[in-house]
Amino acid sequence: MRIRLKVPREQGQLRDLVAAIDGVLAREGVDPAVVHDVQLVTEEVVCNALDYGRVEGREHEISVGIGIDDGLITLEFRDDCVAFNPLERPDPDLDADIEERPIGGLGVHLIRQLAEEVSYARQEPHNILRVVLRTQAPGSHA
Repeated sequence: MRIRLKVPREQGQLRDLVAAIDGVLAREGVDPAVVHDVQLVTEEVVCNALDYGRVEGREHEISVGIGIDDGLITLEFRDDCVAFNPLERPDPDLDADIEERPIGGLGVHLIRQLAEEVSYARQEPHNILRVVLRTQAPGSHA
């Protein structure tokens, strides 16, 4: 199964996108704990693109593709924002005092922790981030 959803350019409409994804995942019987993980991943990726990737005065498009096959969910986020590979960011020092940590990086770290696989590619003019998660949380029974 594969669907493609266009993401609105405003974060205020992100709720509609997440609701649409939730509906698809519920119809496919995805574990509710994993649905929550997909929500976190989607919000993090889309908000980062909208917050940091925009070029002033230019319209941007972000799309999300969802594929579900063999117990795996593949999310493909595609945007035409500024080139940026979030996977090049170093993992944050979680043992450091909160005041000593630089801002940013926790969202990418969270995505890496939740996902089975994460990859990035730049295909001009698009950033493409693929995130693969299992349809069932560890320890749950389908």
